[in-house]
Amino acid sequence: MKTRPLQPAQRFTVAVIGGGFTGTTLAVQWVRHTDPSFSVVVIERMGLPGRGVAYGTACESHLLNVPAKDMSAFAQYPEHFLSWAKSNYDREVRPGAFLPRKEYGRYLGSILSAAIQSTGKGRLRWKKDDALAVSRLRNGDIEIRLRSGDRILADKVVLALGNFPASDPPLPGRNLARRPHSLPDPYFSNPWSGTNFDGVEHLDSILLLGSGLSSVDVALELRHRGFPGTIHMLSRHGLLPHAHQAHGSWPIFWNERSPQDVRGLLRLVRDEVREAERQGIDWRGVINCLREVTPRIWQSLPEAERRRFLRHVRPYWEVHRHRAAPEIAQFIDAQRSNGQIKLHAGRITNYREKGSRVEITCRDRKSGAETCLSINRIINCTAPETDSRRLPDALLTTLIAQGLVRPDPLFLGLDASADGALIDRDGVVSDSLYTVGLARKGVYGKAPPSRKSANRCTSWSSS
Repeated sequence: MKTRPLQPAQRFTVAVIGGGFTGTTLAVQWVRHTDPSFSVVVIERMGLPGRGVAYGTACESHLLNVPAKDMSAFAQYPEHFLSWAKSNYDREVRPGAFLPRKEYGRYLGSILSAAIQSTGKGRLRWKKDDALAVSRLRNGDIEIRLRSGDRILADKVVLALGNFPASDPPLPGRNLARRPHSLPDPYFSNPWSGTNFDGVEHLDSILLLGSGLSSVDVALELRHRGFPGTIHMLSRHGLLPHAHQAHGSWPIFWNERSPQDVRGLLRLVRDEVREAERQGIDWRGVINCLREVTPRIWQSLPEAERRRFLRHVRPYWEVHRHRAAPEIAQFIDAQRSNGQIKLHAGRITNYREKGSRVEITCRDRKSGAETCLSINRIINCTAPETDSRRLPDALLTTLIAQGLVRPDPLFLGLDASADGALIDRDGVVSDSLYTVGLARKGVYGKAPPSRKSANRCTSWSSS
């Protein structure tokens, strides 16, 4: 077997690994705000620029979860996306409209293309490839080895890896070794794999594991593909995302003197919600005012309180904070009203394949009563895996084995400093490896906006 000769390395100031929303907008921000000597390459293994899983959908029913007026990629131009949508999608778009996510993917692709064309040859490059390994050379350069055999040299490397697939939840009784090879597997681990929706027009019952925004997306896709039967959604708490609706504003009420424990914070928020309702303002105004201070609240909590929040409060916070577009919420409500979608709170206690069907036994969270569901297909729509030790990603596995990165203490992502510098196995803060987006959730309690990350990092161009 012939070995491909080592290719000459291409050099950039920064290499961004991951070309979804975060990686794309970060790269564009950098070349917009740095001098001509600053160059960026974005390495993405699949898809089109900026799409990722969220914006790579082709389904018109998949809408943004944020109104158009708040979706600009540029903080200094808050109506940038709205203006683009009026020119490229519908000139009658309203600021409060929730547009198809695929249109936002087109928007991200357009700003990347515009940046490449306007910044001069070589300053910004999109490379479709898979980063397999990162290492520091003796001269201080960072080398990235790609699946194609190409090499990239950079002064800094940024991991913008986005969401990872969910881990498989326990399915007691499922035994792959006992299933006849002639029968297709009724369990689908990834909700966005290419075969999830094949033949659904001939099925009568599908179970979605999880009831968050991913399950809502899959339910929409199933109806879009002609699935006529019952959609069951099963999650531990049986909570659906709340809907966006118009609301008044509410002043930020949290400060450094506020409680630093989960119980006290819940009491504070509930008191504010009651006062807001007394003044005719919906609870959404209270929750929204916390967006700006969420990182500070999270960082004010001792680790034990952060763990308590994750165990007891997170599911309730997320359905209030991460809301669905009104049209989607209305669709789900209508489907539940006519019995086409059934929501279950509990867990699976037994899984048994019977011919082409699966019999699932569920134990109700409140009553403890068991229910048997006979279904054609199961699709895993649970939350993305965040424990970097469990992720099937070659690059992360290598970085952890090398000791160049480590999980954050709560296993919500990667351990990093406030500016995104990754922390290695021995607790040393890197001067060349960084991360942005969801990998920093353990540090911030949420993914910090990529445009702010770019503003923090533009000093690299002069370092």
